[in-house]
Amino acid sequence: MLAVCVNEFGGPEVLSLEEVPEPVAGRDQALIEVESAGVNYGDILVRRGEYFGRRALPVIPGWEVVGTAMSADPGGAFSAGDRVVALLDGNGYAERVAAPARDVVRVPDHASDQVALAMVIQGATAWRLLENFAPGQSVLVSGAGSGVTHLMIQLARIRGASEVAVVSSGEEKSDRALELGADLVVQPRGDGNLKEQVAEELDGRRFDLAIDMVGGETLQAMLRALRPGGRAVIYGVAGGEPAKVNTGALLKNGLTVSGLWLGHSEGWSLREIMTGLFELVEAGQLTPTLGPVFPLARADDAHRAVEARTGVGKVVLDCRNP
Repeated sequence: MLAVCVNEFGGPEVLSLEEVPEPVAGRDQALIEVESAGVNYGDILVRRGEYFGRRALPVIPGWEVVGTAMSADPGGAFSAGDRVVALLDGNGYAERVAAPARDVVRVPDHASDQVALAMVIQGATAWRLLENFAPGQSVLVSGAGSGVTHLMIQLARIRGASEVAVVSSGEEKSDRALELGADLVVQPRGDGNLKEQVAEELDGRRFDLAIDMVGGETLQAMLRALRPGGRAVIYGVAGGEPAKVNTGALLKNGLTVSGLWLGHSEGWSLREIMTGLFELVEAGQLTPTLGPVFPLARADDAHRAVEARTGVGKVVLDCRNP
């Protein structure tokens, strides 16, 4: 079968379409004939050799696919021939994959491939980031161009947020965040002290929850905007620089800082989350931002589109069209 491989770390040009062995389903796995694979920023880090120490080569990127189940789930969650979406531990840029059966979910007829893929990593991450969010609370989010942020804005509104504010790095991203329901967009100028600029634009506002995927000074600025007893959740370091957190300030203000990564699967069910997300999509309450679809052989161009970080929307590879 055909798959996109990384044989050396580097730029998009290292992605190579090759013949590879067919996957073999192990215990508690299901084989899927892949129709489309989602492209995420984490795939860029895998390609560069920067993702959580994953430096073994060769590697096939990709953590989410839509396709046809080639066998039935022993528990009855899906049947052979069903259209399904799955969260993987890699190897998604391929014509067939072996997926953990517990993370394979039937796709309702109303959801396109792109919508289904947007509900996996982006949707499940947004859902989990807001798990303990209560009606009447306020939230400050970074990454205005992120698909996760776009879904979080809408989910926070659905869950009764009193205020949703977003830290943005560009005018077009800011406009999209406001369209989706953000009350305020903070757009630092790019020069001077970022923490002071964010504080100035927030004009004394304090938030119950801060959710950051950038790191560095952005997280530091967001922590300063939390009310006493507030929480911060980190789910990425897209800015390339982890933040240095002042533990004295955490102690003085009673702040809580935690991290979230979907790789830790204990205590939550992808099927339950996806069911909730698909219901909101069908009801017209949740709309992901969708981007371009590329043939599998043009995975390099798909990576360039994501790597540009222009808020392009959910980028997808068509695995039926190598």
